[in-house]
Amino acid sequence: MKITLGIPILITAVLLLLVGNTWLQLSIQDSIAAESEKLKENLVQSAAKSQKMNSQLSTISKLNEKTSALNKKVTGIQNNTKGLERELKELDQVVASIAERVHTIDRNTALTSDELKLIQSSLQGSVQKLQSMKGTNRQIVETLNSMQSLQEQINANLREMNEKTKFIHQKGGK
Repeated sequence: MKITLGIPILITAVLLLLVGNTWLQLSIQDSIAAESEKLKENLVQSAAKSQKMNSQLSTISKLNEKTSALNKKVTGIQNNTKGLERELKELDQVVASIAERVHTIDRNTALTSDELKLIQSSLQGSVQKLQSMKGTNRQIVETLNSMQSLQEQINANLREMNEKTKFIHQKGGK
């Protein structure tokens, strides 16, 4: 009789442990889902930055074309006239401004690239966590199935014991 009382307690303890483990897994999954949402927001922001960078690169291309045209004009002016140093200084300022803008865009491009790498790394980490959780959940299901089979055996044994004790009570009562 002591053995039959210990088994349900043991099963109950194991079930409580599994419930706690399942709750922990769900909590971890919620945390990963929240992180995934943050990553999604970061991707949206990075996409907007990429669009801005593409626009800036297009502007640079146009500025390079204008610079090329200006350089041709300067060559013509130098060949045809003298004393145009003031205009050359202004042109130098335009070129310096363009160079500064190109440098700024280059820095922005590097920052965006770094952010995308961080996001990619974070996504890979999340995928690994989810795969690990999938394996853990599979093990939990297998354990629960095994416990269910044990419970069915215990129930069958208890029914058999009840039948035997019924017979003993019937004999003792006569």
